[in-house]
Order: sequence, then structure tokens, then C-alpha cells
Amino acid sequence: MRRRTFLVKLLPLLAVALLPSAWGEEGKEGGKRKSEEGKKRRDEAKEDNRSTPRYYGQVEGVEEDTLWVGGRALQVRTPLLPYLAPGMVVEVGPEGLAVLSPATWSYYQGPGSLVGLGQGPVRAWWGEGGLLWRVLPGYGGQASLVARYRRGTWQAVPKGFSLPRPPQEGWWLLALEGKTGKLIRRLE
Repeated sequence: MRRRTFLVKLLPLLAVALLPSAWGEEGKEGGKRKSEEGKKRRDEAKEDNRSTPRYYGQVEGVEEDTLWVGGRALQVRTPLLPYLAPGMVVEVGPEGLAVLSPATWSYYQGPGSLVGLGQGPVRAWWGEGGLLWRVLPGYGGQASLVARYRRGTWQAVPKGFSLPRPPQEGWWLLALEGKTGKLIRRLE
């Protein structure tokens, strides 16, 4: 009898002692499940990023909405596409297109005489500091400039242009009358 009495008294104590650890195990299992679900979501997000490849390379050519980079023809939708030059280094990914080199640039199309590049029409790109980066033959028509306005200044624009202050930062297309610019539209 003593043995049975001892066990009867011991059972409630064991139950109380083991019950919190059982709850702890359940809590751990719930934590493990949540952790596994979070990991699964992160892996799916990584896989989504992997399924959309990124391309890095030099621009070889541009035609309508097609950009040739590193021997590949990529469909790219950006208003800056017509203003890219062969030799620019770009990144094309799910977020869009980014020009990596030259880091800052501007594009000019118009008479070469306006920018000191001869008499015929030219297409010219300036890089950082307003230094001439590339010149190609141009086409006739309205002289225009594509440049980025950032932190209160026009970036990579050659000296001597008188350009208006736009209402917001970003890439802008400007019509040129001599060296005076007029905002046409924002390109972003």
C-alpha cells in the first residue's frame, strides 16, 4: 500500500513537472514550423530573382525596344533606350536598365558647330565633368539634349548651355535653340 500511495502522490507531481516541458516542446515545434515557413518564403523569393536573369555588358546596338548587350538581343522598356551609345556598360534586370559606365552622362543631337564638333549633324555623349565621351554622325532636325537633373544641377552637360530648372529631378528631354534649352518632357 505504501508503494501505491507513494505513486499516487508522485503522479500529480510528475504531471506538473512534465507538463511545462511538453508545452515547451510544442512551442519549439511551432517555432520550427514558423522558421521553416519563413525560410521557404525566402528561398522562393531568391528563386524568383534567379529566374529573372541580370545581364551586364557593353551596349552593341539599339533598335526600337531591342538592346544588344554582350551578343544578346534584350527587350527593354525604358524611355532612355534611344539615347544609349555603343560602348556604354549597362545592367539589365527585373528592375529595368541602369547605365554603369559612364556613371553620369548626357546626350546631344544637333549641329556639330553648336558644340565645337564641326559643321555636320552629330550625336554626342558627355561623361562625368562634362568631358566629351563619344561622337557619332547625327541626323538633321531639331537640336536636342537629354540630361539628368539631380541635386539642383544638370549632370554631365557641356559648358555654355543655359538650361532651365525643371520642376523635379530625373532625366529630361530638352529642345535647344542655340545654347538655350527648353524642357520638353521628363523621361522617367
